[in-house]
Amino acid sequence: MVKKVVKKSVVKKRSVTFTKSKTISTRIATKCKTKKRSAPKRAFKRKCRKIVIRKIALGRTSAFRALASTAQTATTNGIDVQVRYQNEVLDINNEYNPLTSTFRPQQSGVYSLVAAVAFISGEETSVNVFLSIRVNGIEQISDFETFTLGGLIDAAGIIPLNAGDTVQVFALFSAEQERAIFIVPGTFTRFEGARIR
Repeated sequence: MVKKVVKKSVVKKRSVTFTKSKTISTRIATKCKTKKRSAPKRAFKRKCRKIVIRKIALGRTSAFRALASTAQTATTNGIDVQVRYQNEVLDINNEYNPLTSTFRPQQSGVYSLVAAVAFISGEETSVNVFLSIRVNGIEQISDFETFTLGGLIDAAGIIPLNAGDTVQVFALFSAEQERAIFIVPGTFTRFEGARIR
């Protein structure tokens, strides 16, 4: 007698777990579609909506730009002064305070920062200018140049920042004889940055 072998078909249920990620990816759509087969419609929509919102919040862009709106006076006495950028042009994540000209990132990451100062000295003698971007009071990005009459100095770089760090711009002017320096407002005197990672 010949025994018949009957093949049984086994149906495997697919289950998907949602993993945390800092950026929105195409995997969200695939996982949501897979989950839809076994999950109730309401539960599926509610869970997928929460995950998408969470991923958008974690991957939020950080960028700001501010300009000097009024003239600022300094002297060539070798004492640094904080540069004021009162005109907030851009602040995507509400991290820049124009009253204190301070940037405080809400997220840790790698940031690209640029600071520039245009000034007039009014005399044909040399003026030494030191411009620095400070994080929590410590110089992180700086530039040093010598000018006559006036000029434009900028400092730029890429640095890591922690959430809550204080980022400010300072300028120091020095010369053989002490005299007044006028920081020119407008697009030349600017402070800007963005998170790149």
